[in-house]
Amino acid sequence: MNCTQLTWSSNSVDGLSPTVIVCSIAVFTHTIFWLQLIPFSALRQRNMMWLHAYLITDFFLLGRFFIFYCMRHWNVCLYPTFRLIICYSEATSKFYTSIVQSYILLAFNICRCAQIIFNRNVFIKDPCLIILTHFLIYILPALDITIQILCNWTMLLGQAGESCDIVYISLAVAMFNLFITYIIPIGLNTIIIGCCIRHVSSIRDIRSQQVINLRRKHKKTLLIHTIIFYSIWLVLWSPNVLAFQFIDVNSQLGIYTSLLNYIEIAIDPILVAVLDVRYLQSWKIIWGKIKRYRQRPVVAVLPATSVRIH
Repeated sequence: MNCTQLTWSSNSVDGLSPTVIVCSIAVFTHTIFWLQLIPFSALRQRNMMWLHAYLITDFFLLGRFFIFYCMRHWNVCLYPTFRLIICYSEATSKFYTSIVQSYILLAFNICRCAQIIFNRNVFIKDPCLIILTHFLIYILPALDITIQILCNWTMLLGQAGESCDIVYISLAVAMFNLFITYIIPIGLNTIIIGCCIRHVSSIRDIRSQQVINLRRKHKKTLLIHTIIFYSIWLVLWSPNVLAFQFIDVNSQLGIYTSLLNYIEIAIDPILVAVLDVRYLQSWKIIWGKIKRYRQRPVVAVLPATSVRIH
């Protein structure tokens, strides 16, 4: 049984050149982010697991891109069965990760809402629920994709010199995926954030002006952080998720929307830092140490002179 080489066409190589640069930058920014977790124990708390899980999915997408890019760049030769498995993995893994990411952020906001409104730390009081949520977030999207493939609701496209892609046999299937991937998590996130803001801004039964001022300050901070994060995230993440159901990933539009998604991945460490002030504080500490190290006075060491005794 002869093997088949995975290759890139010249047009694909040229079109993906900006993506290679952006993904290389993303690897650097994420590496710096994870290195800062080593000296700062405050960044390794349970209540930060959703943000860390989200960034791990970013690393998965970066690894996915470089693996499939290198396999075609080096003209790896695969036997038909293994090539079919690789092609299905390439076509479905990005869609799977997009679903997982959207629900990880939803779980993060639900946990934060429970802390703000009900003063309940679910990471300590409901560890089994957290484990079950992780399990469902990672397993259910995989089951959804597998069922669609087994029921022949999708068709695999794997042309020579191009990335493998999934085409849906009907508009109803594409709209169902769009509903699951985008409309439900984004809609629930909006509702939950609104509830948090409403609670923080409420001054019912509060007579202390100091408490009212603190709540208003908290509300302003929460609003600014939320608007910054979700505005950038939606602008860069949404086009790829919305277009994925209806366009060819190898088209110019598909490449550009995918590039926006990788740009979002590159700046995700900064966006995550906006959501949790502890990351910003650790960066300030690191920057302060670097500045102090650079500003240390340089003491000139004079060569010792010999003293002649008469």
